[in-house]
Amino acid sequence: MKKWLALAFLASMASTAHAENVGAFVGITYGFGSDAGIGFTIQATSTQRRDHAIVAAGISFYPNSNQKIGIPVGFGYQGTNVGALLSYDFLTQGASVSGGYASTRNHRVTVVPPTTPPTTPPTGGGGNGGT
Repeated sequence: MKKWLALAFLASMASTAHAENVGAFVGITYGFGSDAGIGFTIQATSTQRRDHAIVAAGISFYPNSNQKIGIPVGFGYQGTNVGALLSYDFLTQGASVSGGYASTRNHRVTVVPPTTPPTTPPTGGGGNGGT
């Protein structure tokens, strides 16, 4: 029951992420549950920002295990195009640690130049005398 509550909580957090900010993580993982051992993982991350904490969820493949597929959900940190994750795998029912490539980018603040107010001609009798 606790596992499903944790999964529901993480899924609700992920639903608040904007699609333009979602990143990707590809790497090597080591699973500690049910003889998982070394494997490969691909996960979606909560942000593409460099030097930020992240939440991630995805799929893992363990070629030397009886349980070949895993569904890890966890958290970690990503630097410039590299990341590390600590996850709980719901299929192997154990912890896993991962390291690998993370898609990151600089988030530049777009500065909009100030607009000049429109100029209006003066009104009134400041002319050259009339016709």
